[in-house]
Amino acid sequence: MRITMIGYINCTLLLLFLGFLDFAQAQTQPLNDSNILGGGLVAQEPGMWRQGRRRSVLADSCVTNSGTTGTCLTRFKCMRQSGTVNGYCGTYGVCCETNLQVGASTRQKRVIIKNPGALTNDLNTYTIEAFSSNVQQLRIDFEQFELAQPTETDGVLECMDYFEADDFKLCGVNSGQHLYLPFNAAAGVEQVTLSFSVPSRWSGTMWRLIVTQLEGPPPGSKRRSSTTSGAFGVSTNSLQDLRDIFASHHADYELLAPAGCQQYYTELSNTIRSFNFQTSVTSNYMPGLSYNICIKSAASASMIEYSFSKFSMSVQDGAAEGYDEFCHATVHTAGRQEDYLMIPQGILAKNMAYQPTYYCGSNDNLLVYASPPYLLHFSSDDLTLDRSIETGFSLTYRLRNSML
Repeated sequence: MRITMIGYINCTLLLLFLGFLDFAQAQTQPLNDSNILGGGLVAQEPGMWRQGRRRSVLADSCVTNSGTTGTCLTRFKCMRQSGTVNGYCGTYGVCCETNLQVGASTRQKRVIIKNPGALTNDLNTYTIEAFSSNVQQLRIDFEQFELAQPTETDGVLECMDYFEADDFKLCGVNSGQHLYLPFNAAAGVEQVTLSFSVPSRWSGTMWRLIVTQLEGPPPGSKRRSSTTSGAFGVSTNSLQDLRDIFASHHADYELLAPAGCQQYYTELSNTIRSFNFQTSVTSNYMPGLSYNICIKSAASASMIEYSFSKFSMSVQDGAAEGYDEFCHATVHTAGRQEDYLMIPQGILAKNMAYQPTYYCGSNDNLLVYASPPYLLHFSSDDLTLDRSIETGFSLTYRLRNSML
């Protein structure tokens, strides 16, 4: 009887161990890079780091009863984060809104910032403190963003009401846009301040931001190649190995933007607009902007197509459309108009022999092909000389494997 009981216990332990191995191996399968921010699917590239199948905070998005975005959590976690239950999700989850109040600070990995019911302060500040030492970037999704339009004085466009973070100052309508900010906690950057200045008290003012801290690999860690035999086939005796496999921040790796990118798109196809671009009314991009828009490459694509439904930026010498020297001077000249969109490795579809890098002027049916890396650089000078022209762009990009 004793031998039978021992055998039963040994078999049970063996089954538990084998089950744990199956679970661990499933955790180390490569993540499908379906874009949890936009819905596109990008092919998995060979040799990519096998990440733990832990869900990112962004992947756990849910829709609240109010139709806005919340985070799917257990009721206990929602209460622990001082959140508000506003709907249900998953099997046992609640759709939680973790709202940061004006003047407050937070260490939460993901938080919602929305305008107060009454605008009683000219300046509304929010402080984001590092969730962990692994935090590398801050992603801000403008779910709602409507501030008063900029005003012009002697050719200078200024925001009376504005949002400010890092080197960015934005106003107007930017709902649906997003922004990446560097947030290197390991290098000593322990907090980022976001502020809304609203002295005009414009009646249409509203904002609702989803702010997420993105974590990267700890300093000194090594990414493992998918060509290895798997985490349990290389080194299974180290507790740190297990911690690395199941670390929750692994799910953030694919969301981290390349260094120097202020916007980052990971879908095979999507729409990109300049800040404060509107199709229904004339609106203007802000002067003094300089930022990079990056698009993730895919193993299944060798090129990208940019199809502009609207493109209108200032141009030197009054030309309808301009390229290169009409947009960006080789030698700096004070007072010269230099608003442009830079597209490296670009080819004009209407004239394949022409390969400009800088684009300006007005061209609503612009079609450009480009080879990797997929990067756009938007730059505006300090002056706004013609508000009817300096309105910006709207484009749809598509990753392709040929021009046919």
